[in-house]
Amino acid sequence: MHHRRIAAAGFQAFDSRSIRTHTGRRVRHRGPVIGALLLAALLWPACGAATARPAIDPDAPTLLLRVRLHERVRLHRRPGGRVVAFLGDRTEFGSRTTLTVLDRRGSWAQVSAAVLGGRRAWLRIDGHVARRATRWELRGDISARSLTVIHDGRVVHTYRVAVGAAMSPTPTGRFQVTDKLRGRRYGASYGCCILALSTDQPHPPPGWTGMARMAVHGTNAERTVGGAVSAGCLHAHAAAMRWMMRHVPSGAPVTITA
Repeated sequence: MHHRRIAAAGFQAFDSRSIRTHTGRRVRHRGPVIGALLLAALLWPACGAATARPAIDPDAPTLLLRVRLHERVRLHRRPGGRVVAFLGDRTEFGSRTTLTVLDRRGSWAQVSAAVLGGRRAWLRIDGHVARRATRWELRGDISARSLTVIHDGRVVHTYRVAVGAAMSPTPTGRFQVTDKLRGRRYGASYGCCILALSTDQPHPPPGWTGMARMAVHGTNAERTVGGAVSAGCLHAHAAAMRWMMRHVPSGAPVTITA
């Protein structure tokens, strides 16, 4: 099945494609034919080479930055500007700190920082971080009440999800998966699993005393999936959450639209 072929090993250091043959048949070498082809290539008009363009991958992998063990990085308001926060090699939930690059300016990268409630900040790409890449991403659509899983530019799954209620709407924007957590550790209402996101809920319901962090997570009331009933998080069925926990890595970009 397709999803077995693309089971994520987490991060890809620089995504390389192997070239392999698709048949075991032997191919006879025809010297004269090859010679003729080489001669034709040498005699081809020079304008042909001038108009050639390199191939561009429209679905290039997303650059990730993982803070190296025992290191700490500074987050700046703007490239070279005032320091607004520090990040260590672990998140508040104990996962390795991995950041999705949203924008680049030379050696500076813009990220969505959970420590800042999801606000954008800049960090320098230097020896304190290791470069990684991913071809996974999640796209949430509030009006369609759906969450689409994309790998290598192709839709793998589209899941039905519950979204925020009118008094606690799901925030829109570009975020990332920061942690993959077991739901029962945080309460039955989180279902089996949690994909924590890099932003807080700016409009929690009145009297809310739970975590402010946004997430995609399960639920102990699966009949509500597909409704506008949550405190802002996206709720999915247990089967969908378990699949995403196995395949979608920390650092995967998440885009939520209205």
